[in-house]
Amino acid sequence: MKTVQRNAWVSFILLLTLLSGFEYTGAQTLEKIRLGNSGTGINVYLLDLGRRLGLFRKQGLDLEPIYINSGSLLNQALLAGTFDMAMSQGSEAMLAKLRGADIRINAVIANHFNHVYLAGPSIASIKQLKGKKVAVSRFGSGSHFQTNLALKDGGLDPEKDVTILQIGNSSARMAAILSGVVDGTIMAGDFVPKARKEGLNILADLSATKIEYPFLSLHIMGSYIDRNLRTIKAVIRGMSDSIRALQSDPVSAKAAIRTALRTDDAETVDYALARSVQVLDRRPFPTQAGIQTVLDELTKETKGKSWKFEDFVDMRALRELEKEGFFK
Repeated sequence: MKTVQRNAWVSFILLLTLLSGFEYTGAQTLEKIRLGNSGTGINVYLLDLGRRLGLFRKQGLDLEPIYINSGSLLNQALLAGTFDMAMSQGSEAMLAKLRGADIRINAVIANHFNHVYLAGPSIASIKQLKGKKVAVSRFGSGSHFQTNLALKDGGLDPEKDVTILQIGNSSARMAAILSGVVDGTIMAGDFVPKARKEGLNILADLSATKIEYPFLSLHIMGSYIDRNLRTIKAVIRGMSDSIRALQSDPVSAKAAIRTALRTDDAETVDYALARSVQVLDRRPFPTQAGIQTVLDELTKETKGKSWKFEDFVDMRALRELEKEGFFK
């Protein structure tokens, strides 16, 4: 009888231990991360989808995405310590680095463009923008960088042949071109269906080029990276899982896109998803060619110094994840 009672007590204590273990795991504190992001397209869908599906919480993170309507303003906030990390176009992080800030690219989830160049109904080519007004979000932003590339490719000198105005994000620039305030602008490719319905002309689709470019990068201050490599790995894992979900779960992906674009237009949502699937990379490594594209354009900022790939990227988190077999 004593043996039976003793076994019962042992079983009861083991059960309590297991239950307390489950309770502790469930109540485990998540690490709060403030991530600033710029742009109204793919990065917004991705972050929203990851939060909807709990993919960042799965990595032990309470990720708070905060939208800033310009990449250059976002970098200023990152430098001021407002954010732990930032996600926008890599050219913005590289420009800050060239100007002395210790901002490093830690991952690139898209190494090709997703933007188009739009103009009003009366303009059918880039060359016809000569003498006209064109819009960017802010000087030094990714939209400014891509505008320069598109105009040069079309035979214009951005500094001499057009007047560049700071207008704001894609929605603000779309409103500016529709109202006639500007004649042309760079625009997220997701707005193509709306642009066509409004009678605007698509002068160039940068996604159709073979040019590599760090279109969406995760960039972080060097001092933060040195102290928080484990956290950065968790963020990258969450982003890679979100990319996988966007590419394989169209129902959830479309819900995130509808929320971000504030539209129920099926053509717009389908088009945005197709472009996102095409441009996103589950293995988010920056490329030598992409970094060089930016350096070739920012010749005035290099000040004669020979900059290298390693000056702008910090591969520690990616290399550890690769070694652990995460990307397989």
